[in-house]
Amino acid sequence: MEFIDFDEIFNKRMADMLEKHAEEHTEEEWEDLIAEAYRKFGDTVIRKIGKTPRQYFKQMSDAGLVETLKEYLLKELPVSDFLCEEIEERGIFPELLSLLEETDEELVHYAINLIGADASARKRYAEMLASDDYDEHIKDAVADVLKGCADSVLEEMLALSDTENREYALEILSKLKEKDDRAYTKLLHAFLESDDKDMPLYAGYLASYGDERALPYLLEQIEKDVGYIAFQELKYAIEALGGEYTKQRDFSADPEYIAIKKASGGTDIFGMNRKN
Repeated sequence: MEFIDFDEIFNKRMADMLEKHAEEHTEEEWEDLIAEAYRKFGDTVIRKIGKTPRQYFKQMSDAGLVETLKEYLLKELPVSDFLCEEIEERGIFPELLSLLEETDEELVHYAINLIGADASARKRYAEMLASDDYDEHIKDAVADVLKGCADSVLEEMLALSDTENREYALEILSKLKEKDDRAYTKLLHAFLESDDKDMPLYAGYLASYGDERALPYLLEQIEKDVGYIAFQELKYAIEALGGEYTKQRDFSADPEYIAIKKASGGTDIFGMNRKN
C-alpha cells in the first residue's frame, strides 16, 4: 500500500488558511481552530486515494499498521495520530507485541506507549529490564509501566534485585500492593547497605512500600551525621510510615543546604529558612 504522509497534506492546507486569514484570530484561537480542523481532517476524503485518513488506516491489516509505523520512523516523520488511534482501537495484537523484541529505541518507545501495562507484555518487560540490549531510557519507561502492576511481576523483580539492574527491581517492588516479606527484606537491605549518595533513594522506597517495621532503622540512620538532603528524605520516610522525628538539626554549614538556599533565593526547597 502506498505510503501517505497525511500530516504533510494537512499542514499545507493549514499554511494556506493561515496565509489568507492569519489576522482574523489570536494565537490561542488558532491553536484551538487547528486542533479542531485536524480532528475533522481525519474524516475528510483525500481525493488522491478516495478515502479519509481514518479509513486508510482502518483497512490495513495488523501487520500493515506496524509496518507503516516503522516506515514513519524510518523516514523520520511525525507518526500520524490517526495511525496510533487505529492501533489503540484494535487493542493488543501479536504484531504490536513483536515490537518489544526490537532494539531501535524510538520504535520500542512507541510500542511501550501503545501497549502500556497490558498483561500480555509484562513478562517481556521484565526480560527487557534484565537485558543489556536496552539503555536506561527504555528501562526507565518499562519500569514506569511496571510500577502500576508490580504485584504481577513480583517473582521476576525479586530475581532481578540480585543483579546489576536491581535499582529498577527495587523501585517496582516498592509499589507492591500485596506485601511480601521477601520484597521488604530486599528493600531494607538495600537501604542499610547504601552510601550517602543512594540513601535518600532507598529511604524513599521504604516509604513507598509502607511497612512500619522499617521505622527503627530509619530513626537510627537519621541520628547519624547525614547531609541535608538525606535528612529530609529520612524524615519524610519516617513520617510516611507513621513515625515522628522532631529533634532540631542545624544545617546552616551543610554544603547541600547552602547550595539549595542560594539557588532558591533564601528559602530551601522544603520551605525552611534556617534550621530543621
